[in-house]
Amino acid sequence: MRHDIPAVRILPMSTKTPGFASRSIEDVQKRLFLRDLAACGGHYRYRSAGLNAEAGTIVLFQYRARIIASAVFIFDEKFARPRAGHSGVIHLDPASIRTFDSLDVEDMRKVWPSFRAFGHVKQFLNPTLYPKLKRRLKNVAKPAATALKKNR
Repeated sequence: MRHDIPAVRILPMSTKTPGFASRSIEDVQKRLFLRDLAACGGHYRYRSAGLNAEAGTIVLFQYRARIIASAVFIFDEKFARPRAGHSGVIHLDPASIRTFDSLDVEDMRKVWPSFRAFGHVKQFLNPTLYPKLKRRLKNVAKPAATALKKNR
């Protein structure tokens, strides 16, 4: 049975966020996505703006002008009162988290020819082209089963 992807969104991650300034792409992939995000059940905390999207949306994470990871969006929970510097949490399917060799602007244009550039704004991409992107990904990694079990 085929499941349609409602949307593909790019979510920028800032190097100005505390704890990210000096981190490499590989470190963020390994520690944030494959370990911490999986272990906390896919709860991605944000400081200011969340993600207004439909469940099942593919989220592509942008860091240092590269796409470094993906996950399936479940829902966005905005806190009534900010907690510890965070105004909400994006709930992702922890089993869907993937990292891969990072993709630059030219890589993105091979899938979405009209892709202009990376920025600090969340972007929408044509979801019908996502399978083409998936086929181009190299060295795909997912969280270890032990990281996923910690949250259960």
